[in-house]
Amino acid sequence: MKKILLTLFTLLALSSISYAGDCFQDPIYDRDWNGVVITGMFVRDIACMEGSSILTTVPVGQVVHVIGETDGWYKVETSDGITGWSGQWLLTATDQAFKQSVQEATAEPLYDVTGHDYETAIRYLGGNEIIEGYSDGSYQPDKTVNRAEFTKIIVGAKLGAEPTSYSGSCFPDVPSGEWYESYVCYAKDAGIIGGYPDGYFRPSNNINLAEAAKILVNTLEVEIPAVESNLWYQEYIEAMQNNSYIPQSFSALDQNVTRGEMAEMTWRILEEVKDQPFTQFDFTEAVGEAGYTSCADSNIPSSIDMDEVRETWLTWYNDARATRGLHAYTYNGYLDYSAAVWSQYCRDIGTMSHSRPGQTEYYDYSMITDWFADLGLTFENHSGVTYSENIGYATYRCSDSDCTQELLDGVKMVFDAYMAEEGTSYTAHYDSVTNSYFNEIGVGFAIDSSDNWVYVTVHYATALSSHPEGTCNL
Repeated sequence: MKKILLTLFTLLALSSISYAGDCFQDPIYDRDWNGVVITGMFVRDIACMEGSSILTTVPVGQVVHVIGETDGWYKVETSDGITGWSGQWLLTATDQAFKQSVQEATAEPLYDVTGHDYETAIRYLGGNEIIEGYSDGSYQPDKTVNRAEFTKIIVGAKLGAEPTSYSGSCFPDVPSGEWYESYVCYAKDAGIIGGYPDGYFRPSNNINLAEAAKILVNTLEVEIPAVESNLWYQEYIEAMQNNSYIPQSFSALDQNVTRGEMAEMTWRILEEVKDQPFTQFDFTEAVGEAGYTSCADSNIPSSIDMDEVRETWLTWYNDARATRGLHAYTYNGYLDYSAAVWSQYCRDIGTMSHSRPGQTEYYDYSMITDWFADLGLTFENHSGVTYSENIGYATYRCSDSDCTQELLDGVKMVFDAYMAEEGTSYTAHYDSVTNSYFNEIGVGFAIDSSDNWVYVTVHYATALSSHPEGTCNL
């Protein structure tokens, strides 16, 4: 049975929005007491609404162990062994006992890698204490690895221990005291990694091959060939493939890396293994516009047909323009990408806003222009018109195997609200939809399944005068 709720939408253009900022500025204090959940509780990876990811939910009445505290947040352990942060208003102290479920020890460590394609590499890294399995003895070699995990393991492989010398506060979403802080900040100090264009590291994002290659080559000192290219990742990929270090399971540069593939590449580099099957990439063509649309949709659930969503969205726009005697929009994959980047950022901070990081005004045109430029996008000026941005969000919930119509129902409410501004005193969204100077459009979505929201960003342009080259990163 479908369980669908589509009742509320919100639009934002130039009205002010406030949200949590100044996170990670307060000290963390050790605590040791039990608390009972009084309101259904999200456990987040960092002590902040902005930029955090939800690790798990804890129902009312369950007991958790409080092990730390900072302003407005408790660091808690859950009964199933997850450690993270929750708002202080969600639980209260209790005398009830905290009981953590105990997994039976497995006789064979890393028992689930037997017969796996990368078993040799995984057991090599395990034997050298570079990686470890989960508490139940498994390794889960086909599970994807995130940016924090990958950085920790590769830096640990180089140093043999946790870094002791590094600059703190290296990224706004890497809080002091987190298990990955020292590794990530060391890597930034050493020039091994950099953040996203918005200044965040996004530790919980999956890492792709292009990003992983840069970390592996820079950390483990693989020789970099002389490469003349505007593609930031090409020298790292060529360094890897020149030595047969990229396994055959990779078919795309923006393919997410699994735990098994991470182990395989690390083993090949550390032991200079060059006799295994490998993948070779051709750099004669950069990732094109269509590839950026594909990247923009990479975090959308497979239950949604994004081709249908985009076709329907464009039809709404062009039907509205046709009735007003305006030419049709065409989709631009690079604008799909930029719109998706912003929707995902807004999802991560928990609200829709035009304000870029560090921006004091709600709609600062120059900072938004700089943000586009950081993504490699600049625009042609047609009679003083270059681009525009519309944003909005709607409730979305679907548990069916095909959720395409449910997403369309939600985002249609956003589009209808844009058009409802016609003839009113506030027409910012409507004016973008019907601007005669705009020719190209891109739309990006981000779904927060935990809070049942879909975040929508629309980017309009006269035409692009430059666009990004190479793989896209979300």
